[in-house]
Amino acid sequence: MSKLDTAPYKGVRDFYPEDQFIQNYIFQIWRKTVRKYGFEEMDASILEYSEIYKEKSGEEIVNEQTFSFKDRGDRDVTLRPEMTPTVARMVAGKRRELRFPLRWYSIPNLFRYEAPQRGRLREHWQLNVDTFGIANTMADVELITLADSILKAFGAKPEDYEIRISTLREDKGDLTNVIASLNKSGIKNIRIDENLARGQAYYTGVVFEFFDTNKENPRSILGGGRYDNLTALFGDSDLPAVGFGAGDVTLRDFLETHGLLPEYKPATHLYVIPTDPTLFEKVAGVVSSLRDAGIGVAVDWTDRRLGDQIKAADKLKIPRILIIGEDELKTSIFALKELASGKETRGTLDEIISALK
Repeated sequence: MSKLDTAPYKGVRDFYPEDQFIQNYIFQIWRKTVRKYGFEEMDASILEYSEIYKEKSGEEIVNEQTFSFKDRGDRDVTLRPEMTPTVARMVAGKRRELRFPLRWYSIPNLFRYEAPQRGRLREHWQLNVDTFGIANTMADVELITLADSILKAFGAKPEDYEIRISTLREDKGDLTNVIASLNKSGIKNIRIDENLARGQAYYTGVVFEFFDTNKENPRSILGGGRYDNLTALFGDSDLPAVGFGAGDVTLRDFLETHGLLPEYKPATHLYVIPTDPTLFEKVAGVVSSLRDAGIGVAVDWTDRRLGDQIKAADKLKIPRILIIGEDELKTSIFALKELASGKETRGTLDEIISALK
């Protein structure tokens, strides 16, 4: 049997704990910020009928960048390359039951068959934020303000990015109003870019993109715009809508470029080291009490040398260790040690739990 390659499929990523920690951090900031603006989370399957993209997503996406295939029922299906058509389908499907204006967000897994490069992969996650049912420019202003708030929530400063904005309408008055409102709210890192063109064919009005100003990463971080007629694809009447998408790949590049990535911290609070295999059952009882108190505990059941077990805890970046031997079990007095400082705290199990909390 030939040896299999350990690399993932081209253009996708494996998430080791340190990578998943950053991914969770990104999702956490996204969710926390959009919820402040009154948006509710939704989701859908990664599989869609291919025809949903053929009308409005743009020829390049449909013909060159989708993972499309025939299913066993001879139906044309596609791994979703974007979320907006799916959201429009869902809104059109239950329009009479929904209450407008509608504020939805999602963090879908998206797939595009393109040449992998910095900022672009074949699979990524993307924050999608959409408002339905507001025709005036306040919806556009709110979405751009929200996008601005998201970057600031990650620690970015206005000089770290530029908001490029334009409109697809001949009348430039939607655009003037939007910029004026943004300026009044303190957002002034804006530039009109008449060459700005979002890749999708469904945009109808104001479009915008946030660009990194660092020369090492001169890329778009997020983008979106107004799309007032997309629900008509599903036999529904036109419905005013505006939204944006922010990909995790470009955002992580932005955070890395500006030194804004968080330091990895494992979810495990404590590494317990039994000194002898004959004590395993009694140690398990202590560990159970710690976990019942909400402490994240990893136990080394390997019976390796004490020094090797301490090195393992340090390599895993678990901040504290608790060595449990026969004396600790007899006296019910334990020594909690912080690996970074060497500081030791002695006490009963309840006192150790209090110290950990």
